[in-house]
Amino acid sequence: MYDRKWREMAVSYRLFSLQVNPAEIGDRRQTAEQLARLLGEKPEIVEARLKNSQDSMVLAEDIDEKQAEQINALQLRGVVCKAEEVRFYPGHTTASHVLGFMGDGVGLAGVEGKYDAVLQAEGFRKSNIPDIDFQGQESLGTAGTDLMLTLDVELQKQLENRFRGYLAAQGAEKGMGLVIEPGSGRILALVNQPSFNPNYFWKASESNRVNRMYNHVLDKDLIRPILARAAAIEREGLEGPALLPPAVAAPNYGFSGAQLDAFEQQIQLYGSVFGNWESGPGAPEQASAEPVVTGVQVGVTLASLVNGGWRITPYVVDSLYDHKTAKRYTRNHEATEKIHVLDPALGVKIRRDLFTKWFLEQENLVAFTADHAQMRKEKQFSRFSMQELFVGFAPAKQPKFLLLVAVEQEHLFPKPNDKGSGLAALESMGKELLTGFVKSQSPETVAAQPPERSKENLRQFFISKRLTFREAPGKVNEPVPVMPQMRGMSLRKGLQQIDKYKMKVRINGSGRIVAQYPLPGQSLLGVDECILTLDTK
Repeated sequence: MYDRKWREMAVSYRLFSLQVNPAEIGDRRQTAEQLARLLGEKPEIVEARLKNSQDSMVLAEDIDEKQAEQINALQLRGVVCKAEEVRFYPGHTTASHVLGFMGDGVGLAGVEGKYDAVLQAEGFRKSNIPDIDFQGQESLGTAGTDLMLTLDVELQKQLENRFRGYLAAQGAEKGMGLVIEPGSGRILALVNQPSFNPNYFWKASESNRVNRMYNHVLDKDLIRPILARAAAIEREGLEGPALLPPAVAAPNYGFSGAQLDAFEQQIQLYGSVFGNWESGPGAPEQASAEPVVTGVQVGVTLASLVNGGWRITPYVVDSLYDHKTAKRYTRNHEATEKIHVLDPALGVKIRRDLFTKWFLEQENLVAFTADHAQMRKEKQFSRFSMQELFVGFAPAKQPKFLLLVAVEQEHLFPKPNDKGSGLAALESMGKELLTGFVKSQSPETVAAQPPERSKENLRQFFISKRLTFREAPGKVNEPVPVMPQMRGMSLRKGLQQIDKYKMKVRINGSGRIVAQYPLPGQSLLGVDECILTLDTK
């Protein structure tokens, strides 16, 4: 996977495992000496491992292609190098919640999970990635496929680094950030904190791997001033007078809660933004329940007020490159869902008049901040939290960037109202980021095909793998197989996870995996059967 300028974000490398069958080896000492020389290991250690086992075993892992060629050239009996594709994320935590991760060759989350069939080294059809124009081709991918995303690595790193520093300075841990093009719906950067490293995704807690932007609820009162002002402009119509400043206007410009709720429904604040690459909670099924809104829904709604009334579902997959046809296939023009939620002429007026209170002429941008205290009942206790929000866009008249940043702190400690803390610090960070985005933008010149693979990323990959094999003198020390985590997976992906263990599988129900036995992490020594429970809910 690449960013929008063909910079590597996820790449597969071919590694080899050295597998031996000691029973087929004639002279074990001679074989050990030959293998040890190529592996950079002591011959006596290799010989000890060969003597202590009669069964087939993996003698070394993470062998590179050159080493495998040298070992195969020896033509040793009972010795073979088996190839496997290994995924590497050179940015480590960069855009981890967008990219997702892979386990045992299967995409499990994010883009990796959504487009697993496309990224596998097999053919796929349009139904696997309907947003892409196949240009008359029935299928693609038989010789390999690369995905180009809408993300911009430079903007992504600017947002991540600045946001992490801000959270540390404020003593906060949780937050989210989003940069989108309000006129196209392209996601240029997406940040969630806490984050994780997809190269070692199993070390991260499940909560760290959750995409907060798509799954975490924001209080809609954070943007109530904007929505009330937009509703008032629509009420006055094209020929209506200019609005009074909020300081002297009636509360919520005279709208009742029910009237504002109706306006929120009109502009589809709670509308679906899922189905492109990520999933999350929509509005509750119960008609009487209070609708909830996520960070990305807030971003999409505010973008519609900025771009003239178009509600555009955001997306992250821009195009794909097919190696067999040597062509780049771009998105269908109809693939991006666009709905007019405001009258076109009125939408232009709203864009012009709505943000006058928050317009900063000197910086040529708009900046809005808000905070809100939440209280949630949990049995006999109450849980408090403070949410802080920054929304801004630049340039002010024809916005190319819309930035949304939200921070959540699980306490209500009083904070001094100065530039180094609270909303003042949040606004300062947001303005600084937007100014930097505008200055760093350059004309987009995208090559027709990806460049040669980065040698530096390859070097970093092998450094991270540390091409050595386990030392176990005098004793075979093979790892004990353990049950993988499969909850939440589809049945197909779950079966791919456990196929290598050659167990019988008993399946109860249908849908996604909600329970498993043995439990994740339990030893599989002596276990020949597992039970998977599925549910459609």
